[in-house]
Amino acid sequence: MTAKQQAIKDLERARTLLGAHLHLATEDLNPKVMISRSVREHPWIWVGAAALGGLLLVRSLMPSPRSKIERDNLGASATKGGLIALILSPVLGMVRQEAWKYGRHFLQNYLTQHLSQHEGERPRA
Repeated sequence: MTAKQQAIKDLERARTLLGAHLHLATEDLNPKVMISRSVREHPWIWVGAAALGGLLLVRSLMPSPRSKIERDNLGASATKGGLIALILSPVLGMVRQEAWKYGRHFLQNYLTQHLSQHEGERPRA
């Protein structure tokens, strides 16, 4: 057997081994397999992490009641904010109405100009 034939044979054997190792590696790196193995080997860590995550979720969804001092300070600023909103609500309504009129007018002008440019370009039947 020549050196070239031996090298080709070694290369094919290495490719076969590489394919087998790649298949084993993909089985080991499958997320479903990794998580199930981790849960099976360390169940108490998973239970603790789930409890901690649930506690953090509940705490974030239901904040603790605020103290009286914070409520008193926030009440004053809420009154000011309500007054400002009461004053600005008609102004915001007028701004919204004018923006709608401007946008509609702009769109009508654009479409009129665009359609008038293409008026004479109709295909012949």
